[in-house]
Amino acid sequence: MTDADLLSITAETGETPDLLAMLRRDPDLNRAGITLSTADGAGSGETLGDLTDTIHAVVANDALLTAATTTIGVWLGARIRPTRIRVRRGDVEVEVETVRAKRADAYARELLDALSDREE
Repeated sequence: MTDADLLSITAETGETPDLLAMLRRDPDLNRAGITLSTADGAGSGETLGDLTDTIHAVVANDALLTAATTTIGVWLGARIRPTRIRVRRGDVEVEVETVRAKRADAYARELLDALSDREE
């Protein structure tokens, strides 16, 4: 596995349980080895709001990347309160903030376009 095969989705702690559950509902994504890690930024003088969860999934092909970005888009589109996440694949990182209403497919397309537009 290379870094380009690892998709990392980072959000404030407490924001990710629903997304994690949605990703795990997809049989192919669930087999892709979805894991969750928590980082504590409080020791660095930051506020408690800096606690973050990161979901990791192996997306070794375009079908898995499409499934993951579609699921993330649906999750973002369903969020009631503003949410900010960072999604990284290899050297590409995309930050998405739900400050204005967008359709789920617009979020998914934005992520897929950014994350799949890389040199192999």
